[in-house]
Amino acid sequence: MAIRMDARRTFAFLWRSWTVASGVGREFRNPRRIVLVGATASGKSDVAMRLAERLQGEIVGADSRQIYLGLEIGTEAPTQEDRARVAHHLVAFLDPAETYSAGRYGREARAAILEIESRGNLPIVAGGSGLYIRAALEGLFEGPSRDDTIRARLTRRIREEGLDALRRELERVDPEALAGILPGDSVRVVRALEIYELTGRPISALRRERAREPLQALIFGLRWPRPALRDRIAARLDRQLERGFLEEAKRLAASALPEHAPGPRTLGYRELLSHLAGAMTLEDARAAIALKTRQLAKRQETWFRNTPGVHWIELGAPEDLARAAREIEDRLDHATDRP
Repeated sequence: MAIRMDARRTFAFLWRSWTVASGVGREFRNPRRIVLVGATASGKSDVAMRLAERLQGEIVGADSRQIYLGLEIGTEAPTQEDRARVAHHLVAFLDPAETYSAGRYGREARAAILEIESRGNLPIVAGGSGLYIRAALEGLFEGPSRDDTIRARLTRRIREEGLDALRRELERVDPEALAGILPGDSVRVVRALEIYELTGRPISALRRERAREPLQALIFGLRWPRPALRDRIAARLDRQLERGFLEEAKRLAASALPEHAPGPRTLGYRELLSHLAGAMTLEDARAAIALKTRQLAKRQETWFRNTPGVHWIELGAPEDLARAAREIEDRLDHATDRP
């Protein structure tokens, strides 16, 4: 427990130090970039659309599920109508059989941001994937290719010794890397130890050597009371099912994707595919989707709560989304006009 709490405190300190040094999240002259974060179902797409239409903006998606083509209903991706009204980037463009890393997203998102600016428009990065947003602003070190033998051995140790044993080992060889890994994130612990074994050097040191200049931006977060967000998640799921979420899952099942393909493993589709296979009722699938979406929202809230530099906007009713857009516009104008 002490290791977990120390890791959280150190993680927050490192993020705070980085944002102060780089300017991310800080108000500075002409910060013509907006980043909009928050839990799933918090209204980020709504606010982003309002801002884009008022401020000649283009939206860069930052959602690890909305990237997949043909999964627009279940991932609540911007509709075709929204994409016709406002230019969107990195949304509904990838085959569900294709994997997509945060490192690749960071490169493509940064390119999109700079392209938008070259046209004189306002980049609005909107999404709930904290790692994607970090990759876009700061970049990510991807490291050497995976070693399946090392990964299998480390994964077996997690089963036999527990994740805390590997966290303690990582704390000995690379405490800085451990500080940036949330408790329970076994994938990143394994990757950090894997890179240490492959290179003999801490991943944190390799990241510093290959770091690039961070993109400056104003970061805004949308925050709802937990009961209100729970209701919004339930209402959204009902709308998705009415719009054809199940039919979308049927098309995905008919596409006969490989077992390892990320599309069928996406939240919501896994449960509906289980229903279609006869493993659960539709009502049970709906309940499972709602529960896992609430769990996702909690993880997102934890991530962004530990991200310094976020200007939080408290919400309590749907009409507050229009107010949030106005507040962001006012703050952007204020920051731009400062001497």
